[in-house]
Amino acid sequence: MLPVIMHMRFRKPGRRGFGLYFPVILVWIILAALLIVLFPFMLIGAVATWRGYPGRLLLLLYPMLAAVLWNLSGLHVEVKDAENDILIAF
Repeated sequence: MLPVIMHMRFRKPGRRGFGLYFPVILVWIILAALLIVLFPFMLIGAVATWRGYPGRLLLLLYPMLAAVLWNLSGLHVEVKDAENDILIAF
């Protein structure tokens, strides 16, 4: 399932910090529109370079991108250093 909301939390040690919620669904809508517009050009590029490796890679780009975006759900990224703690969760 595509993640719909991203939660970002910023905190300094010894302090409460704050969190932000970002609707990632807006990014997916813009990305989908961009991919639909670019598809004919990418298909022409894939056919033009089919004999070499780049043509096959261009045709696999859409399924690979879909797999990466689909598997973002449940991803947690925590970054800690001496001054800050940052959490990004999908």
